[in-house]
Amino acid sequence: MSAERARVLARLADLPLDESRSAVVGELLAAWLPPANELSRKMSAARHMALLPATVFVHAPVENET
Repeated sequence: MSAERARVLARLADLPLDESRSAVVGELLAAWLPPANELSRKMSAARHMALLPATVFVHAPVENET
């Protein structure tokens, strides 16, 4: 991913990205996105639809919650 594309994505997400860091961010995204997309494809398979997260977050009820 190019530095320019990283800058565009940062602008679209309304995230500040210093010009000097856009090349580093582009490299990180280039390394991270393909494996993330592959994991997303694998986990979207029908055989994984019934899987639940290993960690379930719970919270105490809010006082006076109805």
